[in-house]
Amino acid sequence: MQKGVLNRIIFSLLDNMVWLLCLIAIIAFSLLSDNFFTPRTLLNIIPRVAAVGILVIGQSFTMLTGHFDLSAESVVGLSAFIGALLLATPELGGWGSMLPAWQAIIIILGIGILIGVVNGFMVTKLKINNLVYTIAMLIFIRGIPYLISSSTSASQLGDTFNWLGGGRLFTIISEGKPVAVQVSMVFMVLAFIFAFIVTRYTQFGRNMYAVGSNREAAESAGIRSERTIFAVYIVSGFCAALAGWVIAGRMDSATMKTGFGWIFPIQAAAIIGGISLFGGRGNLIGAMGGVLLWGILDTGLFIMMASPWIVDALRGGLLLLAVMFDAFRVRYMYGKALREQLEKSNIGLADKSLGF
Repeated sequence: MQKGVLNRIIFSLLDNMVWLLCLIAIIAFSLLSDNFFTPRTLLNIIPRVAAVGILVIGQSFTMLTGHFDLSAESVVGLSAFIGALLLATPELGGWGSMLPAWQAIIIILGIGILIGVVNGFMVTKLKINNLVYTIAMLIFIRGIPYLISSSTSASQLGDTFNWLGGGRLFTIISEGKPVAVQVSMVFMVLAFIFAFIVTRYTQFGRNMYAVGSNREAAESAGIRSERTIFAVYIVSGFCAALAGWVIAGRMDSATMKTGFGWIFPIQAAAIIGGISLFGGRGNLIGAMGGVLLWGILDTGLFIMMASPWIVDALRGGLLLLAVMFDAFRVRYMYGKALREQLEKSNIGLADKSLGF
């Protein structure tokens, strides 16, 4: 086998490892539990992580430009909690305003966009380090629910609001029992497909990859990098608010800690799906594979009633594995680029003009 062919196989394997891991996880949990490989369980995998998936889309957009938005986790909690407060009765923890669902949805999505605008402004115009700044925003936004309400939770948000996160499209019959195909499952898949099309087949998407790969070169080519980075933070804020709506609708409630601890699963799912920590590489279909893997592990461990300590250890291991894969991919790409550059160069070759 030629070396070039072998290199392409290795790179393809590294780039699509997430799908192999999904298959291994499905086989493993199917062998460990008779309750895993059933239509009911399999159709519930994506709805369990649909909100995380929407967050991964927003995080992937920022990561493709070589940036991070670690505040997204708190934006989920804030948007979900405000939506619940606007809809629930005072007896159930709400403010008593009991707005129509569509008004509450517009408000929480607007909150997400506004936070995205602020984040984009701080990072692009004030040149604040995006990692440090979004960590500060993560902490700051997490404290806002404690300031705006004395209630720790709000519930019974109504069927209209809950439809996206907890609604059913239709049911199928399996072994004589109805199994629901949920709205959130179809919505998440369609969202990833749309995001993939935007990143791969639009000028905005190509600008994201260019900025993440080499910002100086992108600016030399006429790409306004600050505008692109500003835009991806708005997308991230919108996705975080959308995820808050999904999770609140699925649970028919929200608490002050909704979304707490999600930031590491978001990072792990994106990275193991092929989105590079260094920017400029990866695709949204691979990121969807990372979300699916996370959902398989979450569902399988829940069915097996695994200890929370084991769950945390496996989640940490998945994040470590994701970082290792990303390091291997980057190292391989660097080596490949260096070899191609040397092949076109005369460095180290004999100078025939001197008779050597």
